[in-house]
Amino acid sequence: MNSIDKHSKIDEQKLSKEFFFQSLLQEAYIQGELSQLESERIQGECLKLLSESTERYTKGQSSSVRVETAQNIMASNLYTISIYLKSLPNVSTAIYHIIHEPIEKLYEYGYAILKRKINVAHYFFHLVDKTKLKTQNHAYNITIDEGFKPFFGTYEINFHAHEICCDIDYQLIHPVTDLAGVEYIIQYLENLYYENLFCQKFDADIIHEVMCGYDENYKDLLDNLCEQVLQNALGCIFLKKPVQSLDLNLLDIQKIENELQGKKQPFIFDQLLAATNEMFEDLEISNTSVEHYLLSNLPKIALKICTALETNSIKKVFVPRFNPHSKTIVKYYMGVKMDDKSYRDIVSELLSCRYFEDKLQIINEYIKTLADMEDIIIAGQFSAAEASTVFDLLDDIEVAALIKHNPINQEVNVVEYSEAEVLMQKNLKLYLENMPTERLANIHKTMSTIEVI
Repeated sequence: MNSIDKHSKIDEQKLSKEFFFQSLLQEAYIQGELSQLESERIQGECLKLLSESTERYTKGQSSSVRVETAQNIMASNLYTISIYLKSLPNVSTAIYHIIHEPIEKLYEYGYAILKRKINVAHYFFHLVDKTKLKTQNHAYNITIDEGFKPFFGTYEINFHAHEICCDIDYQLIHPVTDLAGVEYIIQYLENLYYENLFCQKFDADIIHEVMCGYDENYKDLLDNLCEQVLQNALGCIFLKKPVQSLDLNLLDIQKIENELQGKKQPFIFDQLLAATNEMFEDLEISNTSVEHYLLSNLPKIALKICTALETNSIKKVFVPRFNPHSKTIVKYYMGVKMDDKSYRDIVSELLSCRYFEDKLQIINEYIKTLADMEDIIIAGQFSAAEASTVFDLLDDIEVAALIKHNPINQEVNVVEYSEAEVLMQKNLKLYLENMPTERLANIHKTMSTIEVI
């Protein structure tokens, strides 16, 4: 018992979960917890187990098989042993059993656990199927309806225990890594179950509109549904809007951007953490596993928001609901203009620049709203090529708003607009004429759904 209780020097966090037995043997040897003699004995017993497994594989007809087949059988054996060793309380106990138990016994113990794990996989699949969302996303539907059939129909634990015989396309918030075989399947299904439980707090039609706001063709994407639902839910909490509506319009998203602009990632994380805990209360989520699963995604969302603020793409984190069958008009807010003195100073600096690259740097550094961008384009006296580069800084909805705010009708322009405004509108028209057809169609579609304020 003293040998079991002895504390190991091995850092369990550094061990591979997929190749646990192999990595444990390597680390134990390096740390001097496994002698050369013990290591050789283990290798010999593993080869003996391989020989016995091969004989079973050929049903006693031969003890020799192709090299690839032998490698697969050995990998399956080592995986099965790993299953048992990972079930033990700690690394010290695992090493004790490796030293004091025959490898064949460790395999038998692992084999018994494997059979129980298959039942666990069936259990989680039942839960996933029971909580399946109503969605048009093909990857989600096919993964649940068809993807696991090969596993439950053909998974073979005698010679292929380490293999993942599934067709899984749907991406999770937390991808499953460093696992194989039935352990991979269990973890994937468990994660998907938690995502389903969270998404079930929201109406399926609302989730559909949120995903259409993300991308109208989301049904053909591999992107995760739960993550976008979570992000919109947190956006609603930020703005004190009903969380189950998931309803953020462009003005709401602009408010979030203004509130978080210039803030550091730790501050944004703290805001997300507070909002998530409030969301749990509002949605009456008390399942600690679901809570932990969603909370562990907050660092990723915080980083995503920071990056979006730096690249002026916050509308890809928080998205407006969009019903493709509705012509609902959304108010688009062009943002707050900077004060007159700051604007004059920036225009003066811009016009004094000799090189366009320097002008572009000023725009990237100081221009934060579409209202200021419009003014600076008008005042900047840009050539058509320069204006095109500046327009490239805008996303589709900003270009759509700019067009609606500056109708490119030459007869009207000459009468109602200044020479500088007419030049900007001519450059904008030329920019649109050279734009890819698909993007231009998307911008025209967006124009029909927004009202610029």
